[in-house]
Amino acid sequence: MHERDLTRRGVLLASGLAVAGASMSPATAVAGEKMNAGAARGASAAPAPAVPHPLDPLSASEIMAAFSVIEGSSQLGRGLYYPIVVLKEPPKTEVLAWSAGQPFSRRAFVNVFDPQANLLYEVVVDLRTGRIDSLTAKPNAQPAVYLTEWTTASKIVHTDAGFKQAMRNRGINPNVVYVDIWAPGDLTPALADTGHRVLRGIAFYQGGMANPYDRPIEGVVATIDMTAGKVVDLLDTGIRPVNTTIVGSAPAESGLTPLVVTQPDGPSFTIAGRSVSWQHWRFRVGYSPREGHVLHQIGWEQSGTVRPIIYRLGMSEIYVPYGLPDPAWAWRTAFDIGEYNLGQYAELLAANVDVPENAVFFDEVVSSDTGTPGGTFPLPHACAIYERDGGSLWDRTDPWTLARDARYSRELVVTAAYPIGNYTYAIEYVFRLDGSIDVRVNATGTTLNRGVNSTAEGDQHGTTVSPNIAAPLHQHFVCFRIDFDVDGTSNRLVEENVVSDPGVTGNGFAVERTVIANEGAYDTNDGTTRSWVVESTVKTNALGKPTAYALIPGDSTVPYSDPSYPPLQRAPFARHPLWLTRYDPAERYAAGDYPNQGRAGEGLTAFAAGGQSVDGHDLVVWHTIGFTHHPTLEEYPVMATDQLGFRIAPNGFFDNNPALAAPKQTS
Repeated sequence: MHERDLTRRGVLLASGLAVAGASMSPATAVAGEKMNAGAARGASAAPAPAVPHPLDPLSASEIMAAFSVIEGSSQLGRGLYYPIVVLKEPPKTEVLAWSAGQPFSRRAFVNVFDPQANLLYEVVVDLRTGRIDSLTAKPNAQPAVYLTEWTTASKIVHTDAGFKQAMRNRGINPNVVYVDIWAPGDLTPALADTGHRVLRGIAFYQGGMANPYDRPIEGVVATIDMTAGKVVDLLDTGIRPVNTTIVGSAPAESGLTPLVVTQPDGPSFTIAGRSVSWQHWRFRVGYSPREGHVLHQIGWEQSGTVRPIIYRLGMSEIYVPYGLPDPAWAWRTAFDIGEYNLGQYAELLAANVDVPENAVFFDEVVSSDTGTPGGTFPLPHACAIYERDGGSLWDRTDPWTLARDARYSRELVVTAAYPIGNYTYAIEYVFRLDGSIDVRVNATGTTLNRGVNSTAEGDQHGTTVSPNIAAPLHQHFVCFRIDFDVDGTSNRLVEENVVSDPGVTGNGFAVERTVIANEGAYDTNDGTTRSWVVESTVKTNALGKPTAYALIPGDSTVPYSDPSYPPLQRAPFARHPLWLTRYDPAERYAAGDYPNQGRAGEGLTAFAAGGQSVDGHDLVVWHTIGFTHHPTLEEYPVMATDQLGFRIAPNGFFDNNPALAAPKQTS
């Protein structure tokens, strides 16, 4: 599935954009200074001294140090793989108490997988002492699919006699077939009982042309036992037509005049290390090879003090079930973050392609899964930050003098894109001058297509998008983990519902507020315009009410699978769009730590099972946005970007509208 990513990284290494094993530098600038003009035109800003911070992502040298400690240990053998190496974030209390110049802990969390023993270890390396802090065997867990496996599994499939015969039966040379490797989904009891590591492979006609996803070879699914190193099942549901000619592109049209975004004086924001300042907003840009980019310590500076709002905000999991009741498709229920470590596939963003010309970029680094022989891979331009037109911020006209007072808005966008197989997810965190944050997910790429004998067949459970090619219905559920700290860690969650209160006039309505006392799952309700408010339990505004921020639900859908469907049982966040838990640093992922070949009852199901009291405690809100994708003809061979999202907005956090202080624009 991700050979293209390996190729891309190889090209980057060869081009000299960055050197594997060398420390990567994010876009940086000394606080209070403007970025240089070159950075504003889309180049990474020149490195500048920055104060190290406990939440800084691991550098390449730190990743290599972790490898050296593990490989030098007598506790583990050889021939190991490292599916993920990531910063083990320090305890929250330690980070909140830390100030610049003070020492802080520095640890790496490493998945170490022994393929011969089919055994996963969790290893924590203390990078200050150069020693292993802890080593824990996880005999019933499987790590995410790691880079080397894409090639290894594809080779196993290509050498399988049954697979080669299935291709020849369709008149196709097996050597020109692209095998897309997937996590296996739920396994049959017989296969699950072996305890082996399993992957699946599906086929597309490549034939030297771009984007094989346009040319599905329907009905053939190879189940690969990676522990045994062989195909253990080859499903063939029958021959359907295969298009071997479509290229899925057309000449680009001209006719639009250039649209150039410039900031002659550089951007209005400043960056120091990973810390960003823009108007009153303050936050840090972090990175995880699993979740992708995360934002830390989001706050609003007021009277010289930064008031905390959110400690940590990031994607937790993505669940994508396909709605085709066919044995070749029923298992396709991707957990794109937990099964694949989505963050490691961060796209190389380009000015005037992904982002405007005034964008500034952060570079990242990710570990090889082979340890010191592979070292690290650079991810240049993995994240972008830029200002853009925000339209009207506010506008009012005096009814007597007709004098107009208005402000034009701009927004600060932090964005990154992650290709995973046929799909690409681009995430945007949009900071606004009114104190709100929009969280948006942009989905694009190629529909996952199948071959069909007729339009009638293709339109069952999907849409025929080209002769003999159909795109099945499917759903996307994207769960965000939001660790709120509204004016501190003592918070409560209040549910608000608008209800009819007709009174004598018959047209009244009111808001009912209910404090949520315990951990649990909650649903949206369009009939009551339901929203949720996170209140401080220790601080009040000028009116004596708790300072607060609201979570305004966004795009949502219900799952259409049967409630007993095993993959849905493993995706509790798809069943209820909001979950509330008390903060626990070990509870990071909505479907559990290891959803690959996982089981029901993990993740949020387990996190909320205790039903702890949450009123006045440190809260974590988990919010899922989603949509049901009914493909259309116009979405083949490439989908225009579809956007969904939600908003986090002040609700009594300020004593008046913070947008009143927005700068006046001059022409």
